[in-house]
Amino acid sequence: MAGPVVVGIDAGASKTRAFAVDRSGAVIGRGAGGGANLLSSPDPAGSIGAALAESLAGASAEAVVLSCAGGDRDADRERGRAILAQLVGPATRVDVTGDGVAALYAGNPAGCGVVLISGTGSIAFGRNEEGDERRAGGWGYLIGDEGSAVWLGLEGLRAAAHHTDGRGAATAITAHVLRELGVAAFMDVLAHLYGRPHPAPAVLAATRAVARAAADADAIAVSIVRRGAHALARAASVVAVELRLESGPVYLAGGAFESLPSLERAVRSELLGMMPRATVEPVSEEPAMGAARLAMRLAWGP
Repeated sequence: MAGPVVVGIDAGASKTRAFAVDRSGAVIGRGAGGGANLLSSPDPAGSIGAALAESLAGASAEAVVLSCAGGDRDADRERGRAILAQLVGPATRVDVTGDGVAALYAGNPAGCGVVLISGTGSIAFGRNEEGDERRAGGWGYLIGDEGSAVWLGLEGLRAAAHHTDGRGAATAITAHVLRELGVAAFMDVLAHLYGRPHPAPAVLAATRAVARAAADADAIAVSIVRRGAHALARAASVVAVELRLESGPVYLAGGAFESLPSLERAVRSELLGMMPRATVEPVSEEPAMGAARLAMRLAWGP
């Protein structure tokens, strides 16, 4: 690599991506690693380091910005900074930010608007032209993350459990889950659910099962997707109203939208029902590019 570069890293629960960019903003190196959620991944430093090293290919960075869930919490921010400092040394500027911030800068280089993320988790984050910021959601799968891939999977597993017991309506989700995991009975799903790293294989299998069942118009699966879409849109609308951004833009980001087209369609419909003047569009770049834009600002100024 010739000339100065910076790196933006997007660390998610299932994958990590790194982009090395030059002063013009052109991507000149890419890297990938495993999950690097600072709270739940088994080796976040290893995944971050692998993605960073691959993107730099032996070069040095003037600045590195890590985007991750929890990057807006002091403890996680300090842990992320410590990981980066150990990887790049004291001569490189480092910073850590929440995944919503990087996703917003990926959608809009000026960092203004509302971004709605539905990936392993979910969150709505917004920033207006005055620099005011708000967020909604992002509380993790135990008490939140409505509309995320994990939430959809857990709701699918609950529906399948109720179907198995006779406590709820029959749903195609059950058969899809068994097929995904290669098991004969729903009781056998438990070995793929409890005592496994987050997100458990059974949860991810159930997310795919919900997607397949919803595509075939299974009533239970369609209801799960619609409830998730409503919760996501509600989070984005709360942020938009507080920031006086009711006309948008609202950017959609995250793997759940990519793997469940019906979720994206339902979210768009819900958003336009809540904010009729809003513009809704997908994030134009990967979140790692948003982190790289923040790294450019850190190294070279606005």
